[in-house]
Order: sequence, then structure tokens, then C-alpha cells
Amino acid sequence: MKTKLTKALPNIITISRIVALILGFIFFMRDNFLISIIFYIYGAVSDAFDGYFARKFDAYSKLGQYLDGISDKLYLLSIIIISIIHKNYLIIIPLVLEVIISIINYQIIKVRKRVYTERIGKIKMNVEIVTMLIALLSIKYHALYYIFVVLLILTVYFQVQCIIAYINQKNNKSKEVVVNFKGKKITERIKLLLEEFFHYLIHPIKIIK
Repeated sequence: MKTKLTKALPNIITISRIVALILGFIFFMRDNFLISIIFYIYGAVSDAFDGYFARKFDAYSKLGQYLDGISDKLYLLSIIIISIIHKNYLIIIPLVLEVIISIINYQIIKVRKRVYTERIGKIKMNVEIVTMLIALLSIKYHALYYIFVVLLILTVYFQVQCIIAYINQKNNKSKEVVVNFKGKKITERIKLLLEEFFHYLIHPIKIIK
């Protein structure tokens, strides 16, 4: 029973995130800003925990990957809709780039039946989630809009790198990079992630000919 529960835990967290994001959107549209933000913060934080428990309990599944993809897209799309309603049209830029990334991924799947997640994609998603959360907060706290703009530039920078990485993958010019966090402490994982972040910040991905 315990084994079944631990195996199901990552999917339970992901499903709870999807529910939280739907509720967050509903509460925001009903002008209950505080409750909405709590749900969206939970959505941002829980995104790290489902992956953590999937690695810890070796509980990876196709369903989990599918649900995780839905939750990520729902997080971005719901905040983009809210931001456009409140006339923050800059938010359309990452939306367009995400569509381009999805199209390239679809083309890869059509040919090879599988697309692996690029490491830059993981970093891009983390930065993008923070950017979207600040975009949401800036609707109420206008001073945060300038922080949003800075983060937006960073998001777009990583999105463009992500597009290039998937073009390289589509052209069979790159190999899957797997970072093994197993057995590493939280501080060690954070250090590795920060090293990756600054690596891609300073050394952007280029098209491989």
C-alpha cells in the first residue's frame, strides 16, 4: 500500500496543482486576489516537488509527464489571459514563442515518435513561471511591473535558446543530456541548477550546422 502511494505521489501533486490553477483563475476573475495568489504560488512551488518525488521514488510515468505538461501550459495560459485582460500586452511575446516551441516539438514527434526535454527547457520553464507570477502580482502592485519586464527579457532570452536547442534536436545535431540528482543534497542540487543557469546565461545555445 505504501509503495503504491509513494509511486502515485508525484501524480497526486501534479493533479492538485492543476486544480489549484483552475481555482486560482476563477478566484482572480471574481476579484479575490489574495486567495488567487495563494493558489498560483502553490502552483509554482509544487512544480518542483512532483519532479523531486518522481526522482526520489523512481515514479516516472507517461501519465505523469502528460499531466506535468498540462499543468505547465495551464499555468502559463491562465496568467497570460488574466494579463491581457488587464492590458499587459507584453505577455503575448512569451506566448508566441511557446507556440513556436510546441510546433517544433510536434515536428520532432512526427518524425521520431519521441522528443526529449532539453536542459535549457527546464531552466526556461522555471524562469517563465517566476515571470508569470510577478506579472500576476504586478496587476495589483504596479511597482513590480519593472521587475516583470526584466524577467520577461530573461524569459525570452531562454525561450529563443530553447527554440534553437529543439531545432538542433530536430536536425539530429544534439544528444540528450541527463543530469543525475540522485543521492545529492538539496544544496548540491541548487548549486548544480545555478551553475546551469549561469552557463546558459553566458554561453547561449547556437544552431549546429
